[in-house]
Amino acid sequence: MPRIALRLCHDELEDVRKLRVVLKREGEHGLDLRLRAVVLVSEGTSIEITAQMCEVGTTPVKRWLNTYRAQGVWALLAKGPYHGKKPRLSDQQMQELDDMIEAGLEANGLDTGVWTSPIIAELVRRRFGVTYHPSQIRRILHKLGFSIQYPKQRLSMADKALQALWIRQELPAIKKSPEGAGRAHV
Repeated sequence: MPRIALRLCHDELEDVRKLRVVLKREGEHGLDLRLRAVVLVSEGTSIEITAQMCEVGTTPVKRWLNTYRAQGVWALLAKGPYHGKKPRLSDQQMQELDDMIEAGLEANGLDTGVWTSPIIAELVRRRFGVTYHPSQIRRILHKLGFSIQYPKQRLSMADKALQALWIRQELPAIKKSPEGAGRAHV
C-alpha cells in the first residue's frame, strides 16, 4: 500500500497544534481527530497506525490527508453533522401516510381489523411506490408519533360472575401443590 507522504513545516505544525488545543476546549472532537491524524502522519506514523490510534479506518485517514494537502487545514472543517440517507418519503408523503393511518383501515380499503407494519409497508408500496421493510415502517411510525398497541384478550361471550366462581372453587382443586407441602419436617 503506497504511503501518503506529508511533511509540515514548523509553523504549519504549530498552527495545527494550537487549533487542536482550541478544539479540545470547545468540544469539537471530530475536527480534532482529523487534525491529529494529519500531525501523526506528518511525524512519520504510518496510515495504518494512525488509523488505529484515531480508532477509524484507513480510508478516512487517507481522505483527510488528501483534503489537507489539496485545500489546507480549514478544508478539514466538517460540513455539518451527517444524518444518514435522504428519506425516501417526502414530508408531504409522510403527512399523507399519517392521515391515511388516522383515517383507519376501512377508509383505506382494508378489513383486517388492526394495523400491522407489513400491512402499512404494502400500503406505502402501493400508494407511493417505495418499498420498506416492516422494521423500518415501525421506525417511521414512531417518528410520526404512533406507538405499538396490544389489544387485551377477552372472550366476547364470557360471564364475569361464572369466571370468578370458577377461580374460587374449581381452580384450587386442580392446582398442583408443591411436593411435600403440609408435611412436618423431622
